[in-house]
Amino acid sequence: MGPKFPHIKIVFGTVVFLSLLFFTLSSYRISGVLPIHLSNDIPSIHTVTATVTITATTTFTTAITTTSITKTKVQTKTSPPESTTTITTIDPSQLDVEQIEADFPLGYKNPNPWFRTPASPRTYANDLMNLLTDDQLALLPGFRAAALNWPEKVRKIESFYGINRTGSWQDHINSLDDDGLSPLTKWAQQYIYNHQHPEDCTGKKFYVLKNKWPRHGLGAIIRRVFIEMSAAIQTDRILIFDPEDSPGNTLVEETCGKHVGAKASLECVIEQLSSCASYATKENSVHQIDPSEVKDGKIRDTVPFAELAYSSYFSGSGVSPGGSVLRYWWRAQLYGYILRPNRAALERMTELRLNKTLHQGVETNRGNVEEPEAREVPFPLPPSTVSIHIRHGDKAGEGRLISTRDYIVAAERFILRNPLSYMKRAFMSTEDPGAIAEAKRTPFVNPVRSFGNIDWTWYYSNIPRVDGGPQANLALAHNKTDSLLTHMMQLWMAVECDTFVGNRNSNWNKMIDAIRCTLMDKCRAPYIDAGFVADWINFP
Repeated sequence: MGPKFPHIKIVFGTVVFLSLLFFTLSSYRISGVLPIHLSNDIPSIHTVTATVTITATTTFTTAITTTSITKTKVQTKTSPPESTTTITTIDPSQLDVEQIEADFPLGYKNPNPWFRTPASPRTYANDLMNLLTDDQLALLPGFRAAALNWPEKVRKIESFYGINRTGSWQDHINSLDDDGLSPLTKWAQQYIYNHQHPEDCTGKKFYVLKNKWPRHGLGAIIRRVFIEMSAAIQTDRILIFDPEDSPGNTLVEETCGKHVGAKASLECVIEQLSSCASYATKENSVHQIDPSEVKDGKIRDTVPFAELAYSSYFSGSGVSPGGSVLRYWWRAQLYGYILRPNRAALERMTELRLNKTLHQGVETNRGNVEEPEAREVPFPLPPSTVSIHIRHGDKAGEGRLISTRDYIVAAERFILRNPLSYMKRAFMSTEDPGAIAEAKRTPFVNPVRSFGNIDWTWYYSNIPRVDGGPQANLALAHNKTDSLLTHMMQLWMAVECDTFVGNRNSNWNKMIDAIRCTLMDKCRAPYIDAGFVADWINFP
């Protein structure tokens, strides 16, 4: 006679078998070996172990990266020989192409039948006008005017140029919004000012700085000067320029200081660094900083008091800033203190800025790239305008050059992700006339239409340019001082913008970044670096 409950034994056996199978498979997963598939004819488990070695190059020239992948099959029977597969990838200098294609892997086309590319607003605007009432039509000019008439923004930019401003640069800074400035800017600017302009100059010590860099441009000169100023503050000395051989004297005309009885100097166009220069004597001055004057004999990248003030500011929120950002913040403050155009310089910069014949705007058209439509360049620049400073020229001798196209790609990628706030509209500054010509023929890089506007509008100034160094560009002008002020006006126009694209490996781009955060309250505005962080993060 058979068992009374044979089905119970069958169920029990099935449960035990499945439990053992589950335990076996789990042990493979826990041990880190991922099952790939089961063989149909033998109960063995095949796995693939991949070892990847990647090398990349960051040179500007096109190169190929080779990735080797070694595959090894592990099984209960004999294993086949190892196989090696070689895969080629695109060099990082071509990364922009990969990024665009990664965003639109379907070749910029949506396969869904309901997807339709919207018509350009200009093609049906007249039809819409016919649908409005007279009262609605009467409101349209007001909306148009509002885009260029933000009273608070206009006031700040006018003050930035010295228009209708009666106070000092420090008064201008104090009128700005703290939220839009780099942390502790108002304090830092006052701290540097008080050191350079004490109430009593008697008994003070001085560091007299000669022009050690006669072939440097404005950006490089300012960087050199602020490094020396930081050292002077650490030794409790006031930095002043040597009246006989002043930094920046090669950037201006020899007669630029004649009206005040001075020789050529950068102080022809910027505010005097100190009000105590006349107190400097041979006995209380040095021409070289001696580290032994510091308590521990070390000259640091940052002034200890300023560094601890900055760190203390952030410690209240539980954040400890790193060394690189501390240095970058402090040097931005020094940029902001040194690069303050004096009253005469501001008046000339304003005159140049308001000269409508000096500036050109073009709206590109993908239907005919050879004939862009002319546009006026308003003052201030319209909201959401992007600043793009393209540094070419002699920068090739210092580091990797970034193509004009890469700058445009960086701007487009940002604008594409922020269509409600930003438009394809940019002010371009550069020493390279080829970059301007290329932009004028570039309505787009990414051909999709999901931007606030379809094609680029470019603003630029009609000034002499040569794809070379600062001295070569100054040589194009009849008056070096006026040429310098023209380029400073370009920097000021860049800061009128609301988004910034550049490469901090360039001193001029670092100046834009610093000035927008110290002399204007645009530090929270986006900054998109078209290069690599490694290009600038440890820049001396």
